[in-house]
Amino acid sequence: MGGFPAAGHARRRPRSGTFVLLAGLSAVLAIGLVTAVVTAQRSGAPAPANLSGASPAAPPAPAAVVHLVTYELTGTGSALAITYVGRQGAGIEQVAEAALPWSVSVRNTSTAGSDQYFTLTARDAGTGGLGCRILVDGTTVSESATGPQGVVRCSKALR
Repeated sequence: MGGFPAAGHARRRPRSGTFVLLAGLSAVLAIGLVTAVVTAQRSGAPAPANLSGASPAAPPAPAAVVHLVTYELTGTGSALAITYVGRQGAGIEQVAEAALPWSVSVRNTSTAGSDQYFTLTARDAGTGGLGCRILVDGTTVSESATGPQGVVRCSKALR
């Protein structure tokens, strides 16, 4: 009767050393994780990177970039429904009617690397056609023209 166990009733030898080691490591990791989470929640902030007591340096603020943007309309007679992008934060500016030639310059301040969009549209009120041009810091970045009583549009996206 002391021979082999009956089929389906195989006896397993306990692996007590390996099991105890894995259970112990799991418990230590769980306790460490719980301690870290509780400590972070109580402090309300992550642990400091340096322990010397000195405050870490704040990242430098992005540099401000100032552009002089000039919007121009050329032609004879007058232009209607002039729409352009004004100063940064001022949004869209509109002029109902203006004698030609017409121009306006605005200072646009933004942070380095940010996208900027400049646009100018107008409708010709006369019979001679209408031209538009956008200059950024004295350099032409967009130019267009239309025939009599047409609508002209200049635009440029810069980074």
